[in-house]
Amino acid sequence: MTGRPIETIIDGPIATLVLNRPTKKNALSEAMWCEIAYQTAALSNNPSIKALIVRGVDDSAFSAGADIAEFDRVHESPETAGAYREVVDTAFDALTTFSKPTIAMIQGVCFGGGCALSLCCDLRYSDDTASFCIPPAKLGLIYSFNETKRLADLVGPSKAKEMLMGAYVVDSAEAQRIGLVTRLFDSRDLVEETYDFARNLAELSQATIGAVKVMMSEIASGATSASAISHDLVDAQFKSRDYLEGRRAFLEKRKPNFI
Repeated sequence: MTGRPIETIIDGPIATLVLNRPTKKNALSEAMWCEIAYQTAALSNNPSIKALIVRGVDDSAFSAGADIAEFDRVHESPETAGAYREVVDTAFDALTTFSKPTIAMIQGVCFGGGCALSLCCDLRYSDDTASFCIPPAKLGLIYSFNETKRLADLVGPSKAKEMLMGAYVVDSAEAQRIGLVTRLFDSRDLVEETYDFARNLAELSQATIGAVKVMMSEIASGATSASAISHDLVDAQFKSRDYLEGRRAFLEKRKPNFI
């Protein structure tokens, strides 16, 4: 792997976005936030990509968070702070709105902005070395509304308050118990299990998966009833190629060939 702090690896239908700054535990610099947004957008527009995995370059860290060494510069004035916030939000938005399934594969520390980045993924697969913390209270920072909401939606308001107000460190077992982690694996199995599931996703109906992403996004935005978009998705399904192929494959007792 090269020395670039963000690397993209494509293996068939699976793309991997690698946080590659191991000497800093993958602390996220301003340039890295920009690159995450750029590379994620490019991958989202690639029709051959069916799933995206975000991970650290090794098993020591997913990410220790935003690079605090840059804070004097990026927070020098209200103008620089606003510009930096826009860069970070653009990276979060690019991952949150990614058109294909996204999985954060988490080993080691997953703190601050790194934890916030993992919350933008559809799923978080972790091993038993992982630990999670969002420590704005140690720095006098105030978390943005969107980042706070993503956390509260997963773990509930009370646990979100404990994590944010108390800079509380959550180990992997508790993270799974409170819903912060989707699946927890032994460290020997995490990589294989994560990529196996991504490959499984690539073989399933992309129409179904895309519809799930659309509807879950609407629910996360506060929808309590079907929108015109979700109505149209449901109404169109029985004429779709995926449904016709899936039904035919079931009757013929074979594996469906979704495109």
